[in-house]
Amino acid sequence: MQISYFATGIFNRLFLLIYTDFHTAVSSYLPSSVFLGSLALVTFDVTYLLLYRKRKKDYRIFLGKNQLILYISFLYLAFVIYLTILSRPSGSRTGVDLMPFATISPQIAGNIYAAENILLFLPFGMLGCMLPFFSRNPSRCMAGAFIASILIELVQYITKRGYLQTDDVILNVLGCYVGYVIGKQLARLIRGVV
Repeated sequence: MQISYFATGIFNRLFLLIYTDFHTAVSSYLPSSVFLGSLALVTFDVTYLLLYRKRKKDYRIFLGKNQLILYISFLYLAFVIYLTILSRPSGSRTGVDLMPFATISPQIAGNIYAAENILLFLPFGMLGCMLPFFSRNPSRCMAGAFIASILIELVQYITKRGYLQTDDVILNVLGCYVGYVIGKQLARLIRGVV
């Protein structure tokens, strides 16, 4: 009984810290992310329409349900960019840590950033499994998460807005994979019900 209580207490503390961090981030950065995501989507739509208006087959993949998923994806990516790069003052964080799993700690509080890195890329995988160019091949989605994570780390390092850490890339890709699996299972469940 005490082990169960102990484990529940640890989980509750970890969950509370993660919830507090995400609540602060969402309430602070979501309005700016909606604006940036909407602007990026309109730019994408206009550019795609101008370049591919004669190729109706290619254009159809971005209509209907796919348009909504694409819109949510742009909002999500704008939120990630704002949270990981734009929300931090330039020069506030410098450093490189290329040792894999160096930030993983035996202390629960030390693993909050690891859990947050995984959670940050869960939507990447969930949305990726619904987009036409990622849905059939999970390795494409993982490669997309890997490239996005590397770009975030490089921009953080160059602008001195974050530490360049191998752990972030590994945990982000893991989060994408978990999100992809969850997204596929939810899609099967929804198809089974409908």
